[in-house]
Amino acid sequence: MNNQTAAVPQPLSDAEEQKRIKIFNRNKWLFSTGGIGRDMSYQLVSAFLLVYVQFGVSLSLLQFTTLSLIIGIGGRIWDAINDPIMGAIIDGSHLKLGKFKPWILIGAVTCGIVILLMFNIRFWMGWNFVIFMTIMYFLWETTFTMNDIGYWSMLPSLSSHKNERNTVATLTVIFASVGAFAGQGIVIFMTPGNVVKGYSLVSIIIVAFFIGCQLMTSLGVKETPRSEVEKEQKISLKRMWQTIKNNDQVLWMTLSMFLYSVGSGLLIALAYNLYYLEVGYDSYSFYFIVIFGICNIGANLLYPKMAQKLGRKKVQAISISVALLGYLGILLLGWWPSVLPFTIWTLGIFGILVFSGQALFYMASIINMTNCVEYNEYKQGERNEAVVSTLRPFMVKFASAVQYGVVTLILAVSGIFILSQNISLMESQKDYLSNIKSQETQIEYIETIQEYLIVFKNTEDQKLAEEIVRQKLASDTHMAKYQISAEYVKSLSDCKIYRETYVNGKLAKNSKKDLGYWANLDEDDLIMGSGDTVYKYSMELMGDNFNAANANFRDQRNLKMRLWLRAAVALAPIALLALSWFIQHKKFIIDEKYYDQMMAEIEKRRIESGASNQ
Repeated sequence: MNNQTAAVPQPLSDAEEQKRIKIFNRNKWLFSTGGIGRDMSYQLVSAFLLVYVQFGVSLSLLQFTTLSLIIGIGGRIWDAINDPIMGAIIDGSHLKLGKFKPWILIGAVTCGIVILLMFNIRFWMGWNFVIFMTIMYFLWETTFTMNDIGYWSMLPSLSSHKNERNTVATLTVIFASVGAFAGQGIVIFMTPGNVVKGYSLVSIIIVAFFIGCQLMTSLGVKETPRSEVEKEQKISLKRMWQTIKNNDQVLWMTLSMFLYSVGSGLLIALAYNLYYLEVGYDSYSFYFIVIFGICNIGANLLYPKMAQKLGRKKVQAISISVALLGYLGILLLGWWPSVLPFTIWTLGIFGILVFSGQALFYMASIINMTNCVEYNEYKQGERNEAVVSTLRPFMVKFASAVQYGVVTLILAVSGIFILSQNISLMESQKDYLSNIKSQETQIEYIETIQEYLIVFKNTEDQKLAEEIVRQKLASDTHMAKYQISAEYVKSLSDCKIYRETYVNGKLAKNSKKDLGYWANLDEDDLIMGSGDTVYKYSMELMGDNFNAANANFRDQRNLKMRLWLRAAVALAPIALLALSWFIQHKKFIIDEKYYDQMMAEIEKRRIESGASNQ
């Protein structure tokens, strides 16, 4: 063990202690609430980037798979380089604003800019889009890492008192859950049937929250002063890896939380495909996200009392059992509709068990991970918050990569991605039509698509119809910019066209007229306005008594798709969460009693070091 210890001031006077408590109470709220915007932005990219690409961008299976694997594998290779170096930079930084706050703020602003570009630029298609999104993702990884490591590294430094540490950790996880709930809720509420414009608006809202919350943290939190010995310490890669290698507890926790993160993330990562395939393409899955948020927040509020009464190990055993029971229910849903139907409400009931159990287990795990900083000081004589804390975001992002791989595999092998491109085409064409400014161009676009649909309607051999439409598309340079795929264009026949009247630039009251299904449009309804009257045309894929997305996705599902998807969202989590709990149960030794013993020994060394320096 390294016996070097940092020189620490003598015990505080009553007045100084009161001042310290006042600062801590202020810090805990400004720090923890700042996490709301962070987790909103993280959810947007980590949970919904593939959903956005799958249902909002027309790509081939090869292009989609390539993008997903580049993000998953390439992103983790970059993390292996970027995350530890960022941790070392933070530990060795001496900036006027503080040790952690500059990186929190710089990371939030730059990451926000990248997110806006991600979800608002659609100039490219096909492989060019893959290249663009790859660049954006690596920029997101880099900028979010600045913020993420700075933020989580600050947490252990806010207090070394066990009760205070538990309080701030609990609040941080609670508000992170609020952010995750808000981020997922706003996305699923605003995007089905309006993917392109929905994600654009959502990205703007979430980035505003992200930067605003992190401004509050970076400008409002008062950092704990760094000791002179700590300021003089030089951070090197060798010392950094020695710190990680020699801390057996942080290594076991990293493995356990990696397994937990992969297992717990699969349901959310594939929830929308599961819901759309089993129930339908609508925004009612929003209620599942409401359940997710309420359970996470409620469980986190309940955790302190449970931990105080039962201890973390018992809480984890109970919580993991509850979560596994919930996953078992989701596994069985829908196979016997008369007994256990798959609805948003039955999914919600088992979701309550899953999310409540996972939230309690995660809360205990976060505190276990945080306590590894004191364990590092106890064993090696140095805290090194940023170096130790680097493993948490690295582990989360590595788990995210595995999730990307699993999600891509499931969507590709099952055939779900190919089927979902019907929805992607509908969503993208809705956006293209609404963005055409000229009435004449809108009508020309609508009539051209109708010609394609008539080919499918009048040709018995659908493969032959595809080839005819493919040739028409290849010869029409005007239509090339709309990214229309011949194999999916038939789905547009189930969409409806609407016409609105504008007089002197203002929408006429009650002027929206349903012109009918695209394949059956009457040419007399496609008319040009003149003078002060202008007609604006739009397309909808879902509305009263019709849902083109369901007709071309849910209603065309097969058993293979259902089995692959259910294995990914239920069977895999059951195995991974059980293993995560087993590792902590058998290998993690820092329970409440051990932590108290560590802190007593650390305090003893500090007093002895302070006396020897007098």
